[in-house]
Amino acid sequence: MKIYRLGERIPFKTSVAIGMFDGVHRGHKMLIKKTIDVANSYNLIPAIYTFGSHPIKESSRKYLTLLDEKLEIMERSGVNVVYIAELNEDFMKMSPEVFLKTEVCKKVNAKSVIIGENFRFGKDRRGDVAFMKRGLNSCGIDVFPVKLAYYNGKPISSSLIYHLIVDGNVKEANTLLGYAFFLSGKIVRGKGVGRLLGFPTANLQYFNGYKVLPKRGIYVTVAAVDGMLFKSVTNVGFNPTFEDVQEIKVETHFIDRQINLYGKMVRLHFLERLRGEKKFPSVPILMNQIQKDVSTAKDFFMKKGNSKIL
Repeated sequence: MKIYRLGERIPFKTSVAIGMFDGVHRGHKMLIKKTIDVANSYNLIPAIYTFGSHPIKESSRKYLTLLDEKLEIMERSGVNVVYIAELNEDFMKMSPEVFLKTEVCKKVNAKSVIIGENFRFGKDRRGDVAFMKRGLNSCGIDVFPVKLAYYNGKPISSSLIYHLIVDGNVKEANTLLGYAFFLSGKIVRGKGVGRLLGFPTANLQYFNGYKVLPKRGIYVTVAAVDGMLFKSVTNVGFNPTFEDVQEIKVETHFIDRQINLYGKMVRLHFLERLRGEKKFPSVPILMNQIQKDVSTAKDFFMKKGNSKIL
């Protein structure tokens, strides 16, 4: 994938989609498909103009995908050229007119532009689809607005998916994403409590940074390691029965497998939430609940049968 940064210029003619693309969800995939289709029709190179940070007004909301993850999903979707801008204070002061003239016409060398029908841009979000058409059509640049994708009567958006994940509803979030939400990180040694209970766990040193974590609780998960998939149960929380800590941990038990993954890079996919986190009055009661959780997860995978897990 070829990456261009703010201030650089793409030297070839492009069909470009513009947007934040956080999560690269089903709605975004429609934009990407349209971008590629237009590029093929007009002998252009498909490209994405996106941003490395949230708008200031949304800076408190964490990401569905970190930048590297976002770029990876875009590349899998058929995009090999991406232009990355930063939504900092100076950029947000740019007028819609200047944005079209400098960024769209010159920097990304656009001959066609694909945007969502509700796309806004420029200072105070003054620019919209009609504004963009007026500003670009006179320069011979076609604008293709794409209708929003809907789910249960609501437009699919990164914000909606974010709130589903925060609420623990990863199953519905995955439907909107078009893939299973995931965390990436390295397996590190923990205190070994799970092993003493008969349910050894791998501790994920997650690269969350500004990435959202699912609501605290127990989840059915699949761990991807070195091209292999492992069925698992994951706890996101503070382990309140044994510890009084402030840092949320992500601990995964691999179902019917004993594998040493210390130091390995893992991508942990969340499929369904089983229950919330709670403090148990005794270790035996906790162990009994863990057995139930693992059994429920096994039933989940059994019902999946030979169908694709992810």
